[in-house]
Amino acid sequence: MGCAPSAVNVSRKPASKVVAPEEPQTKGEGDQSEGGREPSDLQLISKEADYSMFYGKMKFRSNSMTILLVFGKEDAQCEAFRKAADKGNYQTTLTKTPESAIESFAENQQDLVIIDCRHSKHFDAVKLCKTLKERHPRGHSRFLALTNKCDKDEPSVLPLLNAGFSRRLVENTNITSCYNELLSIDHSELEYRSHQQVQTSAAMYHALNHVSESIEITDSKFRTEFVNRLWEKQTGYSSKEAIGTEFQDKLQVDNCNEEQTLVYHAKKNQIWEGQQSIRRKNGDIIRCKCRIIPMMSNSNTASRYILVRQTVDGYSQWDRLKDIDSKTHDKIVRSQIRRDSYFSLTSSEGMMYQRRKDSITRFHTMTIETPLSRVINMLYEAQTSSGTGNIVHSALEKVLDILQSTELFSPHIHQVKEEDPLTSDYVDGLCDRTAINSQTNRQIYGQKNSISSSSSKLQVGVASKQSLSMYKPSAEVQSLLQGNATWSFDIIQLESLTNKNVLVPLGIKIFERFGAMELLGIDEHVMASWLKLISDNYHSGNPYHNATHAADVLQATAYFLDKMRPKKLLDAQEEIAALIAAVIHDVDHPARSSSFLVNTKNDLAILYNDIAVLENHHAAKGFQLTHKSDNSNILKNLDREVYESLRHNVIDMVLATEMAKHFEHLQKFIHLCAANIKPVSEDDLEKKSGGSSSAMESGLDSPENRRQILRMVIKCADVSNPARDTHLADRWARRIAEEYFQQTEDEHRKNLPVMMPHFDRNTCSIPHSQYKFMEVFLLSMFEHWDGFLDIPEVYEQLQKNYKYWKDVEIQEKQEKQSAVATETSPATPAVLS
Repeated sequence: MGCAPSAVNVSRKPASKVVAPEEPQTKGEGDQSEGGREPSDLQLISKEADYSMFYGKMKFRSNSMTILLVFGKEDAQCEAFRKAADKGNYQTTLTKTPESAIESFAENQQDLVIIDCRHSKHFDAVKLCKTLKERHPRGHSRFLALTNKCDKDEPSVLPLLNAGFSRRLVENTNITSCYNELLSIDHSELEYRSHQQVQTSAAMYHALNHVSESIEITDSKFRTEFVNRLWEKQTGYSSKEAIGTEFQDKLQVDNCNEEQTLVYHAKKNQIWEGQQSIRRKNGDIIRCKCRIIPMMSNSNTASRYILVRQTVDGYSQWDRLKDIDSKTHDKIVRSQIRRDSYFSLTSSEGMMYQRRKDSITRFHTMTIETPLSRVINMLYEAQTSSGTGNIVHSALEKVLDILQSTELFSPHIHQVKEEDPLTSDYVDGLCDRTAINSQTNRQIYGQKNSISSSSSKLQVGVASKQSLSMYKPSAEVQSLLQGNATWSFDIIQLESLTNKNVLVPLGIKIFERFGAMELLGIDEHVMASWLKLISDNYHSGNPYHNATHAADVLQATAYFLDKMRPKKLLDAQEEIAALIAAVIHDVDHPARSSSFLVNTKNDLAILYNDIAVLENHHAAKGFQLTHKSDNSNILKNLDREVYESLRHNVIDMVLATEMAKHFEHLQKFIHLCAANIKPVSEDDLEKKSGGSSSAMESGLDSPENRRQILRMVIKCADVSNPARDTHLADRWARRIAEEYFQQTEDEHRKNLPVMMPHFDRNTCSIPHSQYKFMEVFLLSMFEHWDGFLDIPEVYEQLQKNYKYWKDVEIQEKQEKQSAVATETSPATPAVLS
């Protein structure tokens, strides 16, 4: 039975002299050989105790010799080599099987491998040597064969040499003899190899001093080993000040995370290219184009890092792009997407197209507050200036795609929070900035997945053939449902007519309008049973988050999906996924926020690790209920591939309703539109007055862009009630306020942190809370949603309601002032007759 390899870490030992070529000097830097010739002879330089070797200013760190012993059993000879290695302070690893030897060698690449060739019954030594040599043909290791003593004629060593062995050792258990052998190998063969490497690299390092970039080479811990002359001129430091130190700390600019980005990519063994700010010795800060290249070892880890820097020749140009402020950027972009003055059109089609032009222009002229958004705007400007069809334009396009595919769009909103305490409540209460949000980075199929009726058979009659009369609405309800495709649809009236059972009749009407039953392969009874099951799991006692809210979001989702651009971009499966997500997006909502559940250590918060607690629960609960019974499982007839794709879409949309991700999704949507929707020119208007189709590009049709559009569909639908008719918006505002009031009271009773203290029943102004919510979350989002969908009726109603709430607040203040004045005025004295 074999034992695990044992490795002994030892200290380093002193060694003999080693020669290294001296770096050639230029005039003014010391004595030079006669005639200006570079010296070709070698200079004797002592080798340090840590096995460091110098070639000019280049410092090589070489550890002590490492040894791999391969012995089938531990005998006196094996013990002699181990003690000899300990005596010479060599690091030794002992293995007993070919497998463990191959594994150890692959990981450590020992300098010396001693293989026991005396006992063929343990393993084939020749075959093992060949295997090791074949796996690392360019390695520096030496292979020694340990053989038995020969009483007769000594056999030829040719078979061993052909197998890859460097030399043969005859067994000798004397420790001193073994020690002398190791010393001889270390001081001759291995030292000769190191000397040869230094000698053959002389031309390369001479060339590094004559390149047009500054070069810095570090070890794996970023300790500087070499810098060229241009580096010295660029930084103002001498090579003596840099070599052997972690010099990056001196060059790093205060409060600059560029260095962290550089080190991060380097440690991942990735080539990194970009701009870097470095501080010179005199304190000046310069911008450089920097590339860091890891030098990989045989064990796939970086043994060195090569930093190549070039001072930006067109620094003023980069600086100008960097310092473009929002106003200047607006002017530049506007000059590209419209002429000096608008022109007037008399026809109604022309006016509609003019409005579409204005809406699309907003994507290209908005002021972005996030640092990353400013970077993207600068890249857009550089891409536009570079023209099309060249390498720079293509490279910038790839950079923009990479930047927009990552979750980097969370803005800094602390300045907004400081303006108003209520705004701070919304941001802290609804956008929990301390939560760690998991990203649903699922790879949904690249091609559109359509659900065909041929692959899903209708199962009419599988469920019990009970009467569907219980799902048939009254004549009054049917009349109201006729207007379900309009934005003015009155969900509150439907709630009253159906005794709060709104989800079933409205859901059947909408799913039927989108052909969901046929595409899912189910009958109306299964759909109705599912809607009833989901509706029953909404808490009817919740003031706001109840089945009526789910029905309202479903109606808004369907309304948005009916518009021209979603109809062209989304397939039937994605539309149905959006409708399903709208139905389940708040199922089993406890009328308390995720932060409340976290603070109370609720089971759901524990289950979901405090991350998007409610949204994760709604998605999981929705699918749990769907699969609860075959009679209400609307997904039972889907193929596995289609089911998985639809499920991923639904989960992604439900998780997108988390308010902590609001600004991130909004900024990504804005950049998506700016990158893929062409600004409308006057030439386009002359050719076609239809509007939106001429502004669309194929880039919107990518899977990632369609997912982002679906997220915006449900996000806008989820918070759309402030954009409803004023009497409906007023009812919804008072319902959500009541729910917040109850949570605040519950937090006070349980001595918990109060997430939104301004929602105190006795002091809160509902009008003020509403228009502040619109300012923080809705106005910008619906402005760009209108620009994408062309829904002026929604955005204009939102603006009307914004003005309505401000007027109501003014009226309330005036009434309070009048009441106070009345209470404080002196009473009129009675007149005596």
